[in-house]
Amino acid sequence: MAKITTLFIDKGGVLIDNTTLSPQYRRLLGEFLPTELGGDPDAWANANDVRLWLYEMCDEVGQPRPPAAQADRIANAAHDYVRRRVDIRAPRIVERLRDLHGRGMKLHVASGDQHADLVGYLETMGTLDLFDRVYGSDLLNVWKSSPAYYRAILVDTGTDAANAIVIDDSETATRWAAECGLRGVQVRRRAGEPFEDSVMRAFDEAEPLA
Repeated sequence: MAKITTLFIDKGGVLIDNTTLSPQYRRLLGEFLPTELGGDPDAWANANDVRLWLYEMCDEVGQPRPPAAQADRIANAAHDYVRRRVDIRAPRIVERLRDLHGRGMKLHVASGDQHADLVGYLETMGTLDLFDRVYGSDLLNVWKSSPAYYRAILVDTGTDAANAIVIDDSETATRWAAECGLRGVQVRRRAGEPFEDSVMRAFDEAEPLA
């Protein structure tokens, strides 16, 4: 069996616990957006839960839509405000990543999120320096919705699929990876299980393959 030299690691559900991130995201947007656009903080927080993004949230809250250039600035500033303040501490995951990196394993993020958002979260976690490339769909110009996403990553990194593992919380994603010749390890969170326990179990499953 070929030696594993590379890990492609998803963000949500692997590096970051989505169940704790989402409510923090709503709360922090509720703090930031009234400073730019007025309105009630709770209304802004709830609008983000039911509408796509800034203009839709403006409509929901009953605030006028800002001009396009201003909207872009506010949206980017809001995301940055949230990324720098969310509590996404995962010390055991960070320690394992540092250990793998120190042993020469090449680490890449393989997520469907935007590259800039991923970089911000990794900076907040203190792990950006551990990753060689941080793939959001926009960096590849391929949505994370089919095996084409992983084929694009393999080509861009020059990685032989036989030498890499995908760690993802989605069974569908690991199946797409397998169609490209990649081995996949799924994070499966048991009922009531702490987030880091489920992730560490997946890393433990992947390590003997390396």
